[in-house]
Amino acid sequence: MDRIYMDRIPGNERIHIEIASNEVADLLDDLPADDPAWFDATKKLRALLVKANEDFGQARRDNAYEAEVSR
Repeated sequence: MDRIYMDRIPGNERIHIEIASNEVADLLDDLPADDPAWFDATKKLRALLVKANEDFGQARRDNAYEAEVSR
């Protein structure tokens, strides 16, 4: 993860995490298939990572194709 920072403003407390596209798959390896003991927030995070991995993977394939075509 590139950057992690916290918003400590009262009423707006949050943790902001920036994850490089090439690290998403590694995080998914650490969060295997849904565990019934997970909190809802963990389930939502995993769903977001799955979607991001699909999108980033498609973007990588598109970029590789464009690079190949432009040669």
